[in-house]
Amino acid sequence: MKKLVLTALVAAALMTSCSKDDGPKCESCTSELGNKFEICDNGDGTYDATSGGVTETITEGELEGFTPKQDVELSCALDSGQDL
Repeated sequence: MKKLVLTALVAAALMTSCSKDDGPKCESCTSELGNKFEICDNGDGTYDATSGGVTETITEGELEGFTPKQDVELSCALDSGQDL
């Protein structure tokens, strides 16, 4: 019985310890012109925004109310010359 309880505790610890290993959540797109836009959430209220191979750290306030997904989709649309 003790081995069963110990095994269950070890299994539970292993399953919960791996949940944070997913890395940053990123949103990206590639415009019709072939330019890639990407924003990755750093988990601390800042984002790494990459455009044209240049990465810049921005704050949530600099997204001006847009979600990261909306921001990259807008960037792709504008770069492709789409009317909004």
